[in-house]
Amino acid sequence: MKTITRQEIKKMERTAERGKWVGLIKLGDIPAFARWLSDEQHEWMIQSPDVGEVLRAYKPGRPVLIVRYDGQHTICTRAAMALWYTFLCFRED
Repeated sequence: MKTITRQEIKKMERTAERGKWVGLIKLGDIPAFARWLSDEQHEWMIQSPDVGEVLRAYKPGRPVLIVRYDGQHTICTRAAMALWYTFLCFRED
């Protein structure tokens, strides 16, 4: 298991204070992430993204999950970050 350096911890803390994660979700992984969110176990409903968005998902009782794209980086909230890391843990490639 990889150890986390102090520099990485400080970077994560700065990111958490900012309230958004920039460049976390790779653009090419969005389709696999959307499939994972919408499977039988997770039951998110994938919606058509608006301008500037690459992913929009809805689940009753939860805020809409949105991943934005500014032309260079993806931008997501803490909720999307948590789901992204869970997706990476259980990803089947």
